[in-house]
Amino acid sequence: MMMFDLPYAPDEEGAYPLSINESPPLRFSSRQAALSYAVKLANQRAEHGKDYAINLEGGDGKWRLFQGRARMRA
Repeated sequence: MMMFDLPYAPDEEGAYPLSINESPPLRFSSRQAALSYAVKLANQRAEHGKDYAINLEGGDGKWRLFQGRARMRA
């Protein structure tokens, strides 16, 4: 299973880090860009019958499983 973790707030340099399977994070200019990238990779995995989970941190500090539509607009 591939795990995506996206924190609520940007890092100290203003980028939004997206961790994939606890590897060094990729950095994006916006949270939406990071989420869109995660959804794109998740869709690719799903097309091949592979599992994934996208975990988002909320403004309250709690982590939740992203359950929105897997297809996002570009």
